[in-house]
Amino acid sequence: MKPKDTIQVVVSDFHTGSNYALFVAGEWKGTKEQSHIPRSAQVDIRKHFEKFAEQVKQLRKGKRVVLVHNGDAVDGDHHNSGDVCTVNVLEQAKIHIDLMSELQKRIGWQAGDTIYYTRGTQSHVNEYENYIAQEMDAVPNGDYFVHDLLQLEVNGVRSWFVHHGPARGEGANEGNCMRNWLRNIYFEARKDETPCPQIVYTGHVHNPTYSTYVHQSKMKFQTMHGVILPSWQGKTIYAHRVAPYQKNKIGGVIHEIKEDGTVTIPKFSIMGF
Repeated sequence: MKPKDTIQVVVSDFHTGSNYALFVAGEWKGTKEQSHIPRSAQVDIRKHFEKFAEQVKQLRKGKRVVLVHNGDAVDGDHHNSGDVCTVNVLEQAKIHIDLMSELQKRIGWQAGDTIYYTRGTQSHVNEYENYIAQEMDAVPNGDYFVHDLLQLEVNGVRSWFVHHGPARGEGANEGNCMRNWLRNIYFEARKDETPCPQIVYTGHVHNPTYSTYVHQSKMKFQTMHGVILPSWQGKTIYAHRVAPYQKNKIGGVIHEIKEDGTVTIPKFSIMGF
């Protein structure tokens, strides 16, 4: 990519198909006389989706957009709960495509913008993310359109995107897991003499955070940025059982990388905040 002010718009865990997740506006009708009218919580999530898209639209003026969906595009029927609009994962995939296409339209998608997909949890998505990525004309990964580990370089800044990563940590320990994970990545890169990322994005835990790790070579200090992404799914019955006190925070992240390689602090757009 040629140097240009860029915003990395990173979303994760749409879990499309879940009756607790972001959904299309109005009634959806499936192929076997199925239908779903968004629940009140889904209506609220959609309002934030529209707000998030408008924030991106305003911030992207004069800038290139790199849009990444970082895993768990669809919900499948992971826990056999049946609490999905359809157990047909292909139908879930098509709803997801409608949502991401809507996001592109709302943010003013233009020539030079790019979209990528990373692979989520197998029991949720199977291989449907590859189908989705191909339908979305995402940048391919060799023979596939979905990336297990997406490595991008924008304006000289190397970013990694992977679905599974560390937990956030709680209370006084919040952020420590991410910081230690960044340290491990840095020292592994030094041992192997391979390039080290400056930004790492993960998802999966539905509990966003931001942490940094500063390292130095001689007297040159550099900062690694670690981002755990929010989700677009409220808490399911299963989630209430296994994590009764934790909250799912809904939203996305907008992260600017300036033409000269300056990395800003990521902007979290979280529903209710």
